[in-house]
Amino acid sequence: TLDLRVNRQSENAAVIAQALDDHDRVGRVYYPGLASHPAHAVAAHQMRGFGGMLSFELDDDHDPLHFLRRLQLVNCAISLGGVETTICQPVATSHAKMSANERQRLGITDKLLRLSVGIEDAGDILDDLLQALH
Repeated sequence: TLDLRVNRQSENAAVIAQALDDHDRVGRVYYPGLASHPAHAVAAHQMRGFGGMLSFELDDDHDPLHFLRRLQLVNCAISLGGVETTICQPVATSHAKMSANERQRLGITDKLLRLSVGIEDAGDILDDLLQALH
């Protein structure tokens, strides 16, 4: 089932990345499948799909903890990459032991979230993300 899962995750991530990129409460989306991504041309040449992982930053007026608490379908998790959609805030998980200065140097802001897109219906995932933005 690996091929089916990876294809579905990649298809879902493309839909979600584009919708988040178009949303006024999202500051920036990091996903090589977006034409605006600096490495898009290289990724398009090297890959069949762009994968199920993406990151995005909320705009300056949106509290990431409030956003995470409002999610109903998408679960917060430290381990990403399963068949279910999960999300984490790197400053509170993978990069928590780094100093604020080091995180800033690497571009890891408090508003940065990592989303591991699963195989659920893309519309359901997107609905959950969008309702959490309001």
